[in-house]
Amino acid sequence: MSSKKRKRDTGSEPAKATIIPSEKPATDLSKKRKREVDVELVKVYNDLADEQENVRLAAAHTLLSKIYKPGITSDEQTETILSRLFRGLCSSRKSARLGFSIALTELLSQLASTRDTLQNISVSAIIDIFESQSAPEKGTSGQDERDHYFGRVFGAEAILKSDLLFQKGDESHFNHLLELLCSLAHKKPWLRQEFGWVLYDCIAHERNKLPEKLAVDTLEKLIANKLIRTPEGVAIWIAVTRRFPAAKLPISAWKSGDPLARKDVNALADILKDARAQQGPQSSELSAQGSARWSANLHFAWDVVLAEVFKNAPGKGEKGINGKMPTLQGKKLTFDVFWKTVVDESLFAESSSTERRAWGFGLWKKVFETSPREFLLYTFTPQATRRLADALKGSERLLKKSAERVTQSIQLRLAEPAPWPEAGTVAASYMQALLQSVSYGDFDQITKSKTLHNLIDVLSPSVLCHAKLALGQLVTELSRQEDGKATLSLQKTMVAIQWKMVSARLRRWEQAQWTSAGDLEEDDWRLVTGVFESWLREVCVAPTANKSTKTLEIRPILQPQARQFAKERLDLGFEQALKLGSLGFQVLDRVLSHIHYLETLGTVMAASFADDVREIVQTAWRKLSATARQSRETSEIEQTTSISRPGQAQMPPLSFSEAMRLLYCLLLFQIYSGETETVQLLQEVLDYHGQWDTRKFNDQLPNDKGELADAIVEILLSFASRPSKLLRRITLQSFEAFASSLTGNGLEALCRVLETKENLLGQQEMFQAEDVDGIGSEASDTDSNMDGLDSDVEIESGPASDGSDGDTDNVSGSGEESGGEEEDEELAKFDAALASALGTRSLNEDDLAAPSDTSDASSDEDMDDDQMMELDMKLAEVFRARNEQHSKNKKKDARDAKENIVNFKNRVLDLIESYFKHQQQNPLTIDLLLPLLKLARTTHTKQLADRSCNIIQQFCSRCKGPNAPELQSGSQTQHGIDVLRSLHEEAGLESSNAHSNVASLSSILIVKALVKADQANIRTVVDVYASTRMNQLTMEKCRILPGFFTDWNNWCQTAREKLAS
Repeated sequence: MSSKKRKRDTGSEPAKATIIPSEKPATDLSKKRKREVDVELVKVYNDLADEQENVRLAAAHTLLSKIYKPGITSDEQTETILSRLFRGLCSSRKSARLGFSIALTELLSQLASTRDTLQNISVSAIIDIFESQSAPEKGTSGQDERDHYFGRVFGAEAILKSDLLFQKGDESHFNHLLELLCSLAHKKPWLRQEFGWVLYDCIAHERNKLPEKLAVDTLEKLIANKLIRTPEGVAIWIAVTRRFPAAKLPISAWKSGDPLARKDVNALADILKDARAQQGPQSSELSAQGSARWSANLHFAWDVVLAEVFKNAPGKGEKGINGKMPTLQGKKLTFDVFWKTVVDESLFAESSSTERRAWGFGLWKKVFETSPREFLLYTFTPQATRRLADALKGSERLLKKSAERVTQSIQLRLAEPAPWPEAGTVAASYMQALLQSVSYGDFDQITKSKTLHNLIDVLSPSVLCHAKLALGQLVTELSRQEDGKATLSLQKTMVAIQWKMVSARLRRWEQAQWTSAGDLEEDDWRLVTGVFESWLREVCVAPTANKSTKTLEIRPILQPQARQFAKERLDLGFEQALKLGSLGFQVLDRVLSHIHYLETLGTVMAASFADDVREIVQTAWRKLSATARQSRETSEIEQTTSISRPGQAQMPPLSFSEAMRLLYCLLLFQIYSGETETVQLLQEVLDYHGQWDTRKFNDQLPNDKGELADAIVEILLSFASRPSKLLRRITLQSFEAFASSLTGNGLEALCRVLETKENLLGQQEMFQAEDVDGIGSEASDTDSNMDGLDSDVEIESGPASDGSDGDTDNVSGSGEESGGEEEDEELAKFDAALASALGTRSLNEDDLAAPSDTSDASSDEDMDDDQMMELDMKLAEVFRARNEQHSKNKKKDARDAKENIVNFKNRVLDLIESYFKHQQQNPLTIDLLLPLLKLARTTHTKQLADRSCNIIQQFCSRCKGPNAPELQSGSQTQHGIDVLRSLHEEAGLESSNAHSNVASLSSILIVKALVKADQANIRTVVDVYASTRMNQLTMEKCRILPGFFTDWNNWCQTAREKLAS
């Protein structure tokens, strides 16, 4: 094997090096000394390829401070070290090039400063070593060839950084190195970017002592090698013009003398997207000279070009997606022209490949990370945002990831903590562009992403306010178009975006635990209440209203379906706001008082009232105003109390005034939004409230408080029967306010619901009973005044009159109407089928009005047997089909009835669970245990059975020690004993293990309450358990489980010490 071959092999594996630069005659050094030097040098070379940066730096320092010493190390030793370092750049080890290039650059820098003292080493010798060591041998593998070419690039970079070639003297060495690099760029196009970066870095950084003449020579060399019209050539040209503004540059490279000339922007687009022009007989030197290589990372030339373009401010005019097409007037390329031509019409073109579009997204991300703020609006062009939407909803992983990075960078830029005036405009343009890209549909749903959701979550209130106003103006403008379907889609989308804004802010308020509007920013408060008020106007104002103020557009613009969508979001918004406690009440009060304000302006409302109904409504407004004042006073007291308990996580129950305020707000909102049957409930609430105030004024409230609370519970149950989150929230919070005043009659109303059968009969009994009992004996004196109230409220063709979708808030009412419509439709179908079987047609009004003296000639004709049999078969088929349809309808009605009752029972369980939580020491809690046990045993819905058992179990676990219910009087004690006996009877019935377990827990709980009231009650308790044990032994029907008495024995062991003392 040749010596040259051995040297190359040792260069590829530094750890096995056998060449010893410090080798001397054997007479001068002992073998031991020689081996020590070899080990140290091998370790240095090995550490230069280590993956740890600190190890590589330490090895480079050792090489340059201990092994190489200027003026001491001989020229031969220096050449050997240089050969070893150049060869190390060609190693395939992961970090070898990084370590060897650092050491080589520093060594060459020292040689450049001391080369006059060297006699036998020169620049040409160094370049010869570089060229020979970085040239791959013939027949080597492809990987080895690539390693050597990369080593040549790194070696050239080290030579240029060392300033070795920029000393006074011959310039041929620089030109020779430049020729080597240009040849490599032509031979291996995939190395062109690395080649360009080496030259660009050399020219751009003033640390290099590059003369102006060599910089110009570089451009001429690129022109000669047809490399100037490449991304690398553009970057190098810009670097030369930056560093040497007065340099006389070649005029043959660019048509206008500058790659960034405004007129040559199309050529720049071809060059930067690395496109190779079609070569032909008309080929010009001014064609783009691209390469076939593509990289997922952006070319460094984009950064260079962007930095130059950012210096040129675009012309005045509109920005964003509504901006005019930029013109090519002027000399310098501005950002708007650059983005439109180079990015939008090139990288994002219809015919653009996946890879080019990925570059476009990468460039978009870079712009939002580095661009001045005033340029951001120009990026939201229709084509770019369409590509963004397509990538987000597409299956191409590369584009999807790239698009997600773009949305994240935009989100981060718009959410910068430091306020900037253009943020609102940029956010509004961005949202509008996204919506336009999907034809104003739901962007997040179409793209299956959370782009808008995440953006709205992080934007500040001031930015959201600006975006809301801009989007509102867009809706107003586009709503005038004749395309009703497109307008409806836009309106529903805008309502959805407004909902996302409100929901995000309300979540933020909840997380911050703010309790008052004074804690909020003005923009924050104005955003939430403004959106709610705009929805309220759409729901409650008549479509024919045409009144507006300087700052308020009152006339509704939403179509009926969009208006119904807004009402649903308004309900959800109120429900979410009420989770905030006092702050939620303030929002509700502010928004609903907007209705009263609109009436003072003379606005025509969707609901028009008769005089008697209007008087009821106005009375409710006055009551609401009074309760609002009381609520504010209560809120101030609670805030003062909460200061000493900052860690309190649970919102306290509402006061009476706050609960009444909730009821008035709910009822007024329902009335104005078209639910006319609510007028009767409002009258009842006014009557009960009036009786409350009268008795409070006469000091009779303590005696009659429970009666009034029971009456309010009946009203709350009518709300609980409807599947509405808002009604559920208000019902629960209002119930908590009245829970402490409830009597056994009020709780009995809850228990009656739990006892209802879960079928169609149970639904009829329940809701018919509510309709009858809702009038109440307490308000019998007002019954005559309530007759016909519903008929005194007229609803204009607004949201309530749009009955195509139905009103989900009223189960019974909507069910009856829809049921009647379905029945009429079914009869019409049956009539048509019967007429077809008989060979006639259905009668219409003209047939009924026609004279009957003309007889039908065909009626006298006789039918033969075959015709009669055929007619019988047709009639049988018609009636069979009708019976099948009737059977299907009955099954559907049964399913719907069961679902309604189950939902109603769940709402009642919500109330009972709340009662247990806030009134666990109330003696009436024991009255709810038996109904819950019966529900767990009798229901056919597993969810209800499990939930009732869980409620009992949680209640019993909380009632430990002194927290058990307090039986204060003898009658309460006797009632507790009676309930205990009933519980034991219930436990003896056949049921599940879960039922038996909670029955035992309930029994022990009552025992604790009885013993807590009087320890003498233990004798009675023992008698009850003894009687139950006797029944278990002697009665076959008693199916009580053994665990029932195990729990009793365990409790006896625990309570013995206390009872025996």
